[in-house]
Amino acid sequence: MSILIRSTPITGAPEDLDGVVAARLELLIARLVAEQVSGQIGYWAAFADERGVGHYAFTSDPAYANLSPANAASRTRAVAAFSRAIARYRATLTGSRPAR
Repeated sequence: MSILIRSTPITGAPEDLDGVVAARLELLIARLVAEQVSGQIGYWAAFADERGVGHYAFTSDPAYANLSPANAASRTRAVAAFSRAIARYRATLTGSRPAR
């Protein structure tokens, strides 16, 4: 998964670089938290069709996590990774180190 931070100016953002970076981090954190709260966290789902052919798809539908133990494990890892990313960006924003 990749999150892009837009390079366009943020309305009302401070002129100094630190302020701009902080504003962008706050925006990124807000997006990550919104995705986490909504449950729409993307992950790779693996499944086999009726012929036994294996397929992989990137999805944000949690219903697919119930198709197999591997999908459920993939979703669990994705949720944990989101939590770590949010903590890491918050720590960067406040200038402290994230807990491991």
